[in-house]
Amino acid sequence: MPMYGTPFMRRKLYIHFTVEFPNTLSPEQCKNLEAVLPAKPKTQMTDMELDECEATTLHDVNIEEEMRRKQQQAQEAYDEDDEDMHGGGAQRVQCVQQ
Repeated sequence: MPMYGTPFMRRKLYIHFTVEFPNTLSPEQCKNLEAVLPAKPKTQMTDMELDECEATTLHDVNIEEEMRRKQQQAQEAYDEDDEDMHGGGAQRVQCVQQ
């Protein structure tokens, strides 16, 4: 997912779905679903349409754990900046004029 203000940098987008499927459907329920859902495609997708598709892999994710990890990474970045500002990095050398 592109980041706001920096379209070339990408981030992960997490979507949490909770779906409960019934074990069985009556014929009337099937007809009601067909009336609400989009119509079945009548033709196969063309090669050009298939080329425009983006393949992806879905993974199970623990959102709370991911948020903690992101916060920890952000805190580590701030800590590194603090070290640089307080002399925690390499020694600076000045050239001597002759």
